[in-house]
Amino acid sequence: MTLLTWLKSFISPPRAAGRTLPPAPKILLTAECLTALQAGLSPSRARRHEGIVYLLGRTDGATVLAVTVFSPTARTTAGSFFVDTRSMALCADLAGRYELQIVAQVHTHPGTAFHSDGDVEGAKIRYPGFASIVLPDYGAQLPSFEGAAVYLWRADRRWHDLTADDIITIPGGGLWSSKNGTGSGTTGRIATPGGF
Repeated sequence: MTLLTWLKSFISPPRAAGRTLPPAPKILLTAECLTALQAGLSPSRARRHEGIVYLLGRTDGATVLAVTVFSPTARTTAGSFFVDTRSMALCADLAGRYELQIVAQVHTHPGTAFHSDGDVEGAKIRYPGFASIVLPDYGAQLPSFEGAAVYLWRADRRWHDLTADDIITIPGGGLWSSKNGTGSGTTGRIATPGGF
C-alpha cells in the first residue's frame, strides 16, 4: 500500500463492499388511496372538525407504500379527535387479514399543520417506518399536500421531519406507456426493468 492509498483510506469513511447509502425516506400513495383519503376526511371537513384516517400498506422503515385507507370510528371536535379501542382493533385486524401494516396516521388541524403535544402523546402506533401526516385547514387543500406537516418514526425512536415533497402519488392502473408515462391505458410499450 502506498502512502497516498493509505492516506485516502484514512480520510475516506470506510465502506463495506456492495453497500450503498440508505434511501431517502418517502411516502408513496396510490391514486386510489389518495381518493379514499379525501373521502375518509370529507365528513369531518364538512363539520369543520378534525378528521382522522389510517393508511394501510407496507413499509421497510424508510419507504412507506400506502394502498388503502381505514376510516375509524372517532369522537371529533373542532380541535381534537379520539379513536376508540374497538375501532383501532378492527383496523389492525383488517390490516393483518390482508398482510398489510398500518403505515400512517393522517389527521387534520383547523389551521396550521404541526405535531401538537396532544398529537405526539396520542400517536400510539410507533415503529420504524410509521408516518404521521397532519393536514392544515381540515384537509381542504387535498389532493395537494401543500402545508402538510409530515413525520416518520425512525429506528432511533423519534419523529423525523419530512416535507410534502416526500409524499408521492402513484398514477392509477392500466398500461403505462412511453407516450404519457401514466396508467391511462393508451397504447405503447410495457415498462420493462430496463425502462420504457
